[in-house]
Amino acid sequence: MTSTGKDGGGAQHAQYVGPYRLEKTLGKGQTGLVKLGIHCVTCQKVAIKIVNREKLSESVLMKVEREIAILKLIEHPHVLKLHDVYENKKYL
Repeated sequence: MTSTGKDGGGAQHAQYVGPYRLEKTLGKGQTGLVKLGIHCVTCQKVAIKIVNREKLSESVLMKVEREIAILKLIEHPHVLKLHDVYENKKYL
């Protein structure tokens, strides 16, 4: 996750995950925060799940990684599509 920071007037600048600009929070659960993301080029709206690795136990982190692996395999009109996974040391 990257941020452009704040300007001198205290206004909040946009945060980005890959090519997506983060907007409002859609929900919060055990493993993370879900935010509205808007693709910078196509303006496609997506849900972005942000998982803080540091706040999860090893077993919960393994469950999240299993969820990602399963979502990569599924292609069905009634199941959310996993577009991308971005990760660094702190966030997944």
